[in-house]
Amino acid sequence: MTATLDIHASTVRLRELQPRMAILPVAALEQHGPHLPVATDWIILEEIARRVAAELDSAFLLPALPFGTSLAHLGSAGTVGLMWPTLLHVVRDIVESLLAQGIRQVVVLNNLGEISGTTVQPRGNFIVKTAVRQLNYAHPALDALWVQPLAVAASALARVFDSGNDDVQAGEVETSLMLAIRPELVRDGARDDVPTLSRQYAEWAPFERCAPTGVWGRPSLASRDKGEQALEFAVRATVDYVTGSFASLALAKGRE
Repeated sequence: MTATLDIHASTVRLRELQPRMAILPVAALEQHGPHLPVATDWIILEEIARRVAAELDSAFLLPALPFGTSLAHLGSAGTVGLMWPTLLHVVRDIVESLLAQGIRQVVVLNNLGEISGTTVQPRGNFIVKTAVRQLNYAHPALDALWVQPLAVAASALARVFDSGNDDVQAGEVETSLMLAIRPELVRDGARDDVPTLSRQYAEWAPFERCAPTGVWGRPSLASRDKGEQALEFAVRATVDYVTGSFASLALAKGRE
């Protein structure tokens, strides 16, 4: 494990250590039912990003961007987001500013993802995948990738959570993670709610139409112990995905 190199370091220190990799977490600020704060994704992703950076050699950890696209939650109290062209340009600008200083490996932690998700299609902040692809095409010296920690750890997390397949928003998973990270922010009043609709409806209809309580899942099953286990699995799977992906890219591009 290495010491985390982040924005608290001086320019002199950064020049001395010459980080070869940067980690950019992109979260979301949106409603999470009656029991979790609107900053839930941001809080969890920051903690995962901090732990991931500590496991990677010479990684420059950027502050988590709190705003994602959050279109499904638009209009709900506390939800603040960006339109997809804006997020695309923000990601591109940040990555190109890193490349200009010689950082050629960039990991975009694209929010949390879901246990029922995949590593091919992101759940939320969809435009990040396009931004990363365009950056790789535009800059041959750059290796950029996106990853969603819960999706990449899906097989391990399925052994931790009892309702992973029904968990979309503010359910067992996120409530457990918040109990492990910031338990004082978890309030009473959560009710289990699993709509009979397919999960895909949340991609084309306002979330409040699909799940009026703001919850899609079973927060009653959450526990701090589950959250701590989930953090460990998500960090380990993300680190393995990042190191394996960069090794494969180096081989494919003839750098090794």
